[in-house]
Amino acid sequence: MSDSYQTAAREGHGIYEEKKSIFYSYISPIETEEEALEFVELVRCERDNMRHVCYAYINRIGNVVRFSDDGEPSGTAGMPILEVLRREELVGVVCAVARYFGGILLGAGGLIRAYGKAAKLALDDSGKATFVSYGVFKLSFDYTHLSKIRHEIGLMRIPEESCEFGEKVALTLCLNSEEELKLRDKLADITSGRAIIEKISEKFAPLRN
Repeated sequence: MSDSYQTAAREGHGIYEEKKSIFYSYISPIETEEEALEFVELVRCERDNMRHVCYAYINRIGNVVRFSDDGEPSGTAGMPILEVLRREELVGVVCAVARYFGGILLGAGGLIRAYGKAAKLALDDSGKATFVSYGVFKLSFDYTHLSKIRHEIGLMRIPEESCEFGEKVALTLCLNSEEELKLRDKLADITSGRAIIEKISEKFAPLRN
C-alpha cells in the first residue's frame, strides 16, 4: 500500500448548464464505501426533484471503483465522472452529479461532455490534497515541562491531536520519521531523558507544508 495519495481537499460544488439542462455536481473525500453511498444519498435528498443522480467513487482501501448512470444512457454519466477522478489521480473520493432536464435532448456525446465538465467544476471548487502516512505517537512527561515542549512543537508546526492531564501530561501527535527523530532529541534535552514517547498507531493525514 502506498504511503501517500491524492484526494479532494474538502467538499466542493459546481453548476454546469448545457442547452437548458442544468448539472449540479458535488465532490467529497471519503474513507469507506459506506461514506460514499451516504454522500450520494444526501445529494439525492437535496435534489429530490431530479430524475438522475449519477455518481462515481474510488475507495482507497482495496481500490474499489463503482459508478452509476442512474437511468441515463449506458456509459454517458457515471463513466465520464469516473474518468475525471482517474485523470486527476484521485482515490478516497466520491463525485455525484444531479441533472435537471431542460427539455432538449443532448445525445450521448453531449451527456458525456456535460457530466465530465460538471464533475471537474466540483473538483476545481474543492481543490486537491495530498495525504501521507504519519505515525501516531503518545508523549508522557511531567507538568513542569509542558510549556517548553509545547514551544518546541509549535516551532516544528506540529498540531496536537489530543492532550490529557492525569498523573502526567499525555500529548498525542502525528509525526513523520524526520519529525520523530528531531522531537525525541528535543524531549531528551528538555526532560533529561525522562519523557516517554511511544508509537501507538498510524494514520493518513494531509501533508503539512
